[in-house]
Amino acid sequence: MSDAKPASSPRSIPRRIYDLFSSFGFATLLLSLLLIITLLGTLEQVEHGLFASQKKYFESWIITSIDIVDWHVPILMPGGFLVMVLLFINMTFGAVIRIRKNPRTVGVIIAHVSILFLLLAGFVEYFGKKDGNLALFEGQTSDEFQSYHDSVIEIEKIQPAAEEGKRTALVIPGSHFQDLTKGKARTFNHESLPFELVISNYEVNAEPRAVGQEARRLQADGYFIQPLARIPEAESNLDAAYIDIINKKDKTKQTGIIWRASLAPWTVQVGDEAYTITLARRIWKLPFAVRLDKFIREVHPGTERARLFTSEVTKLVDGREEKKVITMNAPLRDNGMVLFQASFSQERSTRSIFAVVENPSDNWPLYATIAVSIGLLIHMAGQLSRFLSRSKKLKQGAAGS
Repeated sequence: MSDAKPASSPRSIPRRIYDLFSSFGFATLLLSLLLIITLLGTLEQVEHGLFASQKKYFESWIITSIDIVDWHVPILMPGGFLVMVLLFINMTFGAVIRIRKNPRTVGVIIAHVSILFLLLAGFVEYFGKKDGNLALFEGQTSDEFQSYHDSVIEIEKIQPAAEEGKRTALVIPGSHFQDLTKGKARTFNHESLPFELVISNYEVNAEPRAVGQEARRLQADGYFIQPLARIPEAESNLDAAYIDIINKKDKTKQTGIIWRASLAPWTVQVGDEAYTITLARRIWKLPFAVRLDKFIREVHPGTERARLFTSEVTKLVDGREEKKVITMNAPLRDNGMVLFQASFSQERSTRSIFAVVENPSDNWPLYATIAVSIGLLIHMAGQLSRFLSRSKKLKQGAAGS
């Protein structure tokens, strides 16, 4: 009589979760979702612009709709950011922790760790990247660049005037007021200000218009904010909002409109002090200054269509000067900052426009790709060596028989 085999104990819930997150099937599902998300994001980008599509499909946790041309489909599926987080977990559990570790799997482990490093580079870029533009006329020098998308409200005291070189401004980040749409309002306060500031009815793209015959509940000095359709290229939108200034002492109120395209800031008088309030794009500092020495534009023969833009610049750091050339395919890289030749304008005189990106993980994808290649070469070389060894043994066995 044969002995009965003991029944295997049921797997615990943590073990089942681990097996799921480390499985090859789960990895296949995630990669398939990435393929679908990339396809949908690429198609929707044509109509809605790169920035909006990137936010919706690749930087989101959940996707709630698909909007391609006139096709609107409500849907609930994981966004690109969530899929990448799950893929990182899957590869950590399945391709690094769970994989058998011996000389035969060294190359595969190197390749998988390198892919994890590539995903990590994406996370670092998402949380640490700053991008914007820098526009310079010939002979002009600057050590600042303007954000493409991040709006801020700046409050600066102009009376009494600050000492030379000691001008300061209070800044309200866009994340604190850009949700104040459709009647929402929020009060901001600071101990150094003699007033409270109430921001309301923020619009992503709008323009102030004069109040006509019709009565309007919201207006300021005879103007109201007229919402406009959003432009797919997000950097072209001109945002606006209503501002209420409430004196802390006597509670008197002043109402105004701030608009990013205004030629002058809104100026308010509170007692003996005067302040300017401006809605603008966020300004970032460069670790060096750039002077545009010469801009060269080459055109296709017989046309005005540009073939090549070239900017001859001088990089200034601590009194030292370095001559550099920036072209469309050769950016300036330094200390994690990258300056690309983006475009130019010729309104009053020629002005060169640079796209500026500060990315702490700028070269990480390159390092990861090289490491993946090395890992795969090691793995394939090992496979080839073992194949040749087996073939040699088979030939020797055949010859001996």
